[in-house]
Amino acid sequence: MNKRLFGFSLSAILLFASCEKNSISDEPSQESDFSIADASELSSAINFNETGVIGFASISNNRNSDASTVFGIEQIASLEAPEVDGVKLRATHVDVKGDFAYVSYNKEGATYLGAVDVIDIQDKYNPVLINRMTTTIADINSLFVDSNNVLVLTGASAKENRGTGKRTMMAYFNLENGNLPTTLVQEVDDIRVEVNYNLDFGNTGNAGVHILPIDGEAITISGDAGAITRFEYPGMIAGFDEITTEEIGDLRYAALKNNTLAVLSGVDGLMNFNVADGFNLTSQISTAALTAESKRTIAWYGDNILVSEGTEGAGIYSFESNSKVSSLPLKMHPDAATISTEDAVTNAVSTDGNYVYMANGGAGLDILKLDDELTPIAEGIAEIEGSANFVQAKGDYIYVASGKGLKILRIISVEDAPDTSPEEFLSCSDYPVFDGKKNLTVTPSTIESYSGVMNVKNLNVNGMLNFCGTMIIEKSANLGSNGEMNVSGSILLGNNRSAEKLTITSGSTLRVNGLVEIHGDLNIQSNGKLEFVGEGSKIYVGGTVKVHDGGALEGKFEDLNDRF
Repeated sequence: MNKRLFGFSLSAILLFASCEKNSISDEPSQESDFSIADASELSSAINFNETGVIGFASISNNRNSDASTVFGIEQIASLEAPEVDGVKLRATHVDVKGDFAYVSYNKEGATYLGAVDVIDIQDKYNPVLINRMTTTIADINSLFVDSNNVLVLTGASAKENRGTGKRTMMAYFNLENGNLPTTLVQEVDDIRVEVNYNLDFGNTGNAGVHILPIDGEAITISGDAGAITRFEYPGMIAGFDEITTEEIGDLRYAALKNNTLAVLSGVDGLMNFNVADGFNLTSQISTAALTAESKRTIAWYGDNILVSEGTEGAGIYSFESNSKVSSLPLKMHPDAATISTEDAVTNAVSTDGNYVYMANGGAGLDILKLDDELTPIAEGIAEIEGSANFVQAKGDYIYVASGKGLKILRIISVEDAPDTSPEEFLSCSDYPVFDGKKNLTVTPSTIESYSGVMNVKNLNVNGMLNFCGTMIIEKSANLGSNGEMNVSGSILLGNNRSAEKLTITSGSTLRVNGLVEIHGDLNIQSNGKLEFVGEGSKIYVGGTVKVHDGGALEGKFEDLNDRF
C-alpha cells in the first residue's frame, strides 16, 4: 500500500474526495473539487425573517380534537440551501448530536453536487452556521454522528470506482468539538500522527442513499443495483471494511430499532431483517408502488413502520400481522386550490412520540397526533413558505427541507405545556382545557380561565383572563383598559415577518410567571403594568420596548436579548 501524509486546512479541503484509500497515487486530486464557504456566506445563510409563531390550517374530518388545542408551531430559523456552480442544492438528511445539527445536500438528477452544513443550535434564539463544505464531484445523501464524535456520510460520486461502474461513496471525519477538523490527515506511516478522515468508493451500487449507526459500526443502503451492507470503520483494509451484505434491488431507505432493520425497496416492498447476526429476513410486506428514482423514507412508530407513499400519503405497517394496519391520506390546505396533483406527494415521513410529520411536497407539512389505535386525534397543515420535500424530527426541533431551503421548527405540544403555578397565583388544576376558539375576546366584567395549549390568531382581553400552559398568538394581542391577564407558563406572540406587538393599555395589567416571547414591540402605556410573579421568569422582545411615563415594569426576570 502506498501510504502518504496529507495535512491541510479545511478552508481548501484538498484532495480528500478524489481518491480512495487504495488508490491515492492512481487518481490525482483536484483542489477545485471541494471548497469551504467564506465567513460572509455563512453569516448570511441563516435568516430569522419568519422566526416565531407559525399558523396552520386545522383539518377536522371528524377528528376528536381541534389541532389548535393540542399543538402549536414555532419557527426558529430558516437556512438557505447552498449553491454550487449557480445550482441550488436540496437538503437530504439531518442528524443532531449535542449542540450541533449536521445537514447533507445533493442535486437531484444526473449532476453530482453536494454539501454538508454544521449548525450550532445551543442558543435557541440564535442558531449559527459554523461550517459549510460544498463539492462538484459528489452527492451527499445521508449522514450521522456516532457516539465517538465521528461524522459518517454516504452519497454518490462522479468519480466511479476504478472503472467498475460503482459510484457509491462513503466517508468519515473525526470531529473537533462538534466541527469538521481544521486539518485532515488520511494515511500515515508515523503512528504518532492521528488519521482523522477517510473516503471510500468500495460499496456496491450506484448511490449510497442512506447510512445509519449500529453498535459503533454502520449500515448503508445503496440504491439501485445495490445492497444493505454492514461496515466497520476505520477498516484494516480500506476506509470501510465490509462485515456482511445482502444484495437487494431499488433500495430507498431503512430504519433501525434494536436489532430489527426495516428496509424499503421499490422491488421487494417493506422488509424486516434481524441484524443480530448478519441480515436475516424475517418478514416481507407488499407496499404501494414507488415511483422510479423518487425520494421515499420510513420511520418507526412504536412497533409499526410508517412509510411515505407518494400521492397516497403515508401507510402504517405491522411486521407482527405482516400487513398494512392504517392509512394517513394526503391532505390539502383549504386555500391550496392552485396546487397541482403532481406536486402533492408524500416524499418523507418522521415521528416523535405519538406525533407524525408528513412532507407532502407542494401540499406542505402535515402534522398529526395519533391515539393508541393509530387514529388521528388532531391534524394541521403548517403555513410555511415553499414546498415540503423532506422532514426529520430530531431532538427539540423539526427540520423541513423546502424549495426555499431548510426550515428549523419546534412543535409546542399540550404534553409540554406547564400546568403548575406559584402558590397563591393561579389555581391551574381547576381550569378547563382551552376549547379552540381561533379569535378570543374576553368582554368587560367577565372572567375566563383555561389551561393546556391556547393557539389563537387574535387575543383581546377587556375583562379577566387566567391561563396555565402555553399561549400561542399568531397575530395580535391587546389588553384593553381595565383588562387583566394572568399567565403561568409561556406567551408566544407573532413572528418576525408580521412583527406583531403586545400593547398593555392604560389601566390594564399583565402578570406572568414563565416566558414571554414577543417578535414585535412591547408597548406599556401610562398606568399599564407588566408584572413578573415569583422566580425564574424570562422575556424576549424582538422589536423595541417602550414604557410610557406612569407605566410599570415589576418583578424579577431575565432579559434574553438586552431590550430593557
